[in-house]
Amino acid sequence: MLSIENENRIKQWIEDHKDEFIADLSKIIAVPSVATFGVSEGEYPFGIESANVLAAAKELVESYGFPVKNLDNFCLVANVGEGEEKIGIFGHLDVVPCGNDWNYPPYQLTVDGDLLIGRGVLDDKGPLWASIFAVRCLKDLGLMPKREIEFFLGGQEECGMNDLLHYVEVTEKLPDVSFTPDGNYPICHGEKGGLRFYLSVPCKDEKIVDFAGGTVRNVVADKAVATLKGVCGKALSEKLASNERISVETEGDFVKVTATGASVHASIPENGINAIGVLANALLDAEIFEGEAKSAMEFLKLVNSDYNGAALGVPAEDEPSGKLTHVGGVISLEDGKLDLSIDIRYPVTENGDELLKKITETVEPFGVSVNDIADTKPAYSPADSDKVRTCMRVINSVFHKDHWKPYTMGGGTYAKHLPNACALGPEDPDYESPFGLFRGSIHQADESTPAKLLFDTMLVYAKLLVELDDIDINK
Repeated sequence: MLSIENENRIKQWIEDHKDEFIADLSKIIAVPSVATFGVSEGEYPFGIESANVLAAAKELVESYGFPVKNLDNFCLVANVGEGEEKIGIFGHLDVVPCGNDWNYPPYQLTVDGDLLIGRGVLDDKGPLWASIFAVRCLKDLGLMPKREIEFFLGGQEECGMNDLLHYVEVTEKLPDVSFTPDGNYPICHGEKGGLRFYLSVPCKDEKIVDFAGGTVRNVVADKAVATLKGVCGKALSEKLASNERISVETEGDFVKVTATGASVHASIPENGINAIGVLANALLDAEIFEGEAKSAMEFLKLVNSDYNGAALGVPAEDEPSGKLTHVGGVISLEDGKLDLSIDIRYPVTENGDELLKKITETVEPFGVSVNDIADTKPAYSPADSDKVRTCMRVINSVFHKDHWKPYTMGGGTYAKHLPNACALGPEDPDYESPFGLFRGSIHQADESTPAKLLFDTMLVYAKLLVELDDIDINK
């Protein structure tokens, strides 16, 4: 157990380093580190901005006295302390695209009272940097735990996690236990499986020049645009005038119909509005299509009419992790076919192969095919383990919220790909964004967090790393 005296020393160190933390975090926020999908050949596997943020982070972490290795611009690894066993802390420096409708500069850390605003301040640059400062605190105060600490700073968590797969491939010994500050408080002891694929929807029609929407697959699309020809823009505008989420513009021979939604993470689609579905529904209301194009719009409307798998034939649910969720995140038109990305988070007791079979059987009658399939299996560990109970005790000692309980979630973090791993913090499930439901949270415009939450996270990780000395972390 950490003594009261040493806990007070940690608190004072955090107080003394708040301004430095904000200044260093602002340097990381300033990099527009949207990673590319897949793995590119050459020096920048996830694009230049992912490599840039790794370089900026390496310089800062080395200035704290931590030895850092850059693993081929996939990720950074920093090791601190000594011990036969190893504790991993896994966070990521890439971010989702900003999308539209920011009121603050996304790549400039804005400090408004206690509120910090900027892309990545909550997911995941801010929490990762808080955990780094936690270990720096223990090092400065001579309170390092009996186990080695290994930091993983990833460059592609948001769109594939190939950064982690590379790390696992080249690392001789993985951590014995790991935490990622990339979820909600208190601690996630189970993560749903992840099923991703594309639906190829036939949609040949001379009226449709282009159809595009969304930015990344794991976010509800906040915008979708259909570019049309051979239709009357004025008549179409009048017909859709009552739809507040639709705008119609005439540009020469073309008419653009734009749908506006509300973006949220794919694990909580019930809190968002999918612009792809809004657009398909509006075009059906306009009655401008027949045949294949009309059938395609009806299919898009159907798929986006619910978010719990019913439209795809897989309305699954279990007691530990709740309902299956699905999101149509990105859509594009090519060679007379609409390619719609689907992101599914399925319950921890379900089987991805069986779900995929049911989905294929459901969509085939529409002439739709399933392509580019990826399945990440669920992860689940007992809530009554010594590890989870120790985490809960430390978290409650900082936040004093007895109603918080260990939980499972639909979001897929690094923990799903590591042995004996859990997501711990940083989001406060009781916190309400000052900007409202569709603004201010992760993957939304004006992403923000109270600075106090990050400083409390710093304290949680510092205390936890010391108090894990008292238990067998493998049980």
